[in-house]
Amino acid sequence: MKYKYLIFDFDGTLADTEEANFVIYQKLAEKYNLRNITLDELGHLKKMNAKDVIAYVELKKRHLPFLLKKGKNLLTQDIKNISLCKPDIFHIIGKLREMGIKTAIITTNSKTNVKLFLEAHNVDVIDLVVSAAMFGKESKMKKIVKKEKISLSEFLYVGDEIRDITAARNAGMDIASVAWGYNTVESLKNHEPDYLIFEPSQLIEIVKG
Repeated sequence: MKYKYLIFDFDGTLADTEEANFVIYQKLAEKYNLRNITLDELGHLKKMNAKDVIAYVELKKRHLPFLLKKGKNLLTQDIKNISLCKPDIFHIIGKLREMGIKTAIITTNSKTNVKLFLEAHNVDVIDLVVSAAMFGKESKMKKIVKKEKISLSEFLYVGDEIRDITAARNAGMDIASVAWGYNTVESLKNHEPDYLIFEPSQLIEIVKG
């Protein structure tokens, strides 16, 4: 096996939270005087990295942790109704587990929301769930690597955003970007992930090497 440990992002990679988070953003924008975003603008934002999006919506960085917490709490009310990004994603992860691959989730979302989502979909194929700050995934990756007795080259991160590519690169980890998430395929390609996948089943062949 080329990879022995796969770490997944949550929002936009496993859970299709885009519409719910857009509605939540609209509520927070009105209350906290952020830039109102139309559906047409959303397509433009999907080409940007997270830092550019924050600047575009005129969010002060010092307010980011507070607003993220508010957003996650609002999402908790609806998380059990959120669909899978791909119907077979956890079936494929289950197959990876059967191949001896360990699995984890590192997410900016809350562990509570991830747990509720996994329970709602009767999922029991994830070994570890870790919550990180907006730009704190890299440090969480390094902690997992330090804990496990396998080589860094045997880890693969799977995510849907430009910031996932950046975090994986900074942690020295390979990255498989998914084509169905928050950032566009074109924007992901521009940041040169190790792999770009359009279906979860492609992970099986990637892991085999």
